[in-house]
Amino acid sequence: MAVGYVFVVYSLSIFICYLDCSVVTIRGVELRFQSFYNPKQDFTCFDRSNTIPFASINDDYCDCPDGSDEPGTAACPNGKFYCTNIGHEGKYIQSSRVNDGICDCCDGSDEFDSNVVCFNECQKHQAEAAEKHRQLTEMSNIGYSNKQEMIQEGERRKVEKQNRLSTLNDILEGRRLKLEELRAAKEAAEKPETEAKELHKKNWEEVQAKRKAERESALCLQHFFLLDLDKNGWVTYTELTNNPYMKSDNTEDVAKDLLDGNEMVDSEGFVKVWEHIKDKVLVNGRPIPEEKLNAEKIDSLSEEKTNQQAGSEEIEPPAVSPTNEEDVMPDYDEETKKLIEGADAARKSFDDIDNEVKELENERRSVEEYLSIDYGYNNEFAILKDNCYEFTDREYIYKLCPFSKTTQRSKSGGSETDLGKWGNWGELPMKYSAMLYKDGAGCWNGPARSTKVSLSCGAESKLLAVSEPSRCEYAMEFQTPALCTKVASHTEL
Repeated sequence: MAVGYVFVVYSLSIFICYLDCSVVTIRGVELRFQSFYNPKQDFTCFDRSNTIPFASINDDYCDCPDGSDEPGTAACPNGKFYCTNIGHEGKYIQSSRVNDGICDCCDGSDEFDSNVVCFNECQKHQAEAAEKHRQLTEMSNIGYSNKQEMIQEGERRKVEKQNRLSTLNDILEGRRLKLEELRAAKEAAEKPETEAKELHKKNWEEVQAKRKAERESALCLQHFFLLDLDKNGWVTYTELTNNPYMKSDNTEDVAKDLLDGNEMVDSEGFVKVWEHIKDKVLVNGRPIPEEKLNAEKIDSLSEEKTNQQAGSEEIEPPAVSPTNEEDVMPDYDEETKKLIEGADAARKSFDDIDNEVKELENERRSVEEYLSIDYGYNNEFAILKDNCYEFTDREYIYKLCPFSKTTQRSKSGGSETDLGKWGNWGELPMKYSAMLYKDGAGCWNGPARSTKVSLSCGAESKLLAVSEPSRCEYAMEFQTPALCTKVASHTEL
């Protein structure tokens, strides 16, 4: 039918020319602009820059800067030649391609004065275009059919989420009331528990302090006997000046200072000066020089005999008990244990409801986030949420997760790079033909990565291509049935 219509219009223009010679057909001019070329008057360039005689039209010399005087020749570098292409759709080509030896118009009209012979292939091109159109129509209609299912699913999810949100609000209201009751019960059970634990701890600290004092006293007395070299029950300042159990030899003045100015102290007085002395004592004594070692061995027998004789009068130092399990706090008494058990039960009941409330609140935030997103006029894009689509090129694997994020990772492995998080749809009037993802990972000395996703109709949802037209700015092509419309098919006559 389109071929017949064009033929009729073309024939009509010839018939008009036959009736009125002021109307002629100018090569390279579209039918609707033919009336601007009148052989009875001068021609004015379309840009109004010049007026020339009609005979200068298509004379292979460019008189108009806009090339409007040479539509059928290659004279003007910016000229346009119109291919009529009867039987197919007309099109414009650059005038420089006229008579260049290449058939650019399917009817061969651009090679009217060249050595090449062009065959009319407009019917072939029309058939190919018709087949392509048929395939696109079929694909669009399949996509439109799938879109209806997506709309139904989107609406179902929306209602489901709205109902769930209402249910969550009701459940949360009841759980929060129960939580406050359990909080009061927990606090009531924890008060006597805390008091009993603190009393137990206080009593234990008193026992520890007493034991520590006893150990310190025993340690002090042990060192008293160690420093009392002559074992007469007194530690004198002279014994502290050259005592093998002191870290270093002391002067008489230093020794007297250690004894708080006293020349000697007994065991009771030693307790008072113990804080000055204890850091300077060597329990095992200083190492014995080798030259004295042999002499001491010779005297050891006589010393042993002397000690045995004086043993009945020598006071032995007490042993100091080491730290052991006695220093571990004992278990609570039965009454305190019952209080702890009761408080533990109250805490568990509170924690169980508290955790449930937190889970419900998290779910509610998720539902509210879902409902806050624009999924299209009829929720046709909703089914894309929580799905991800990948595209792989020679180097990277790209991922698009609609309404969430876009990422990139190397095919050789490694972590994903954030190319942008869901931002918003494009601008009107084609709002739903583009998705914008922003605030991705920052580039080295550059901006944060971002991605623009261009959407088109397709029988299925699929990520078709990814590029980086500008540094750190990515472009994705994504097809989906959600963008398809129903196309009516026409029978060609």
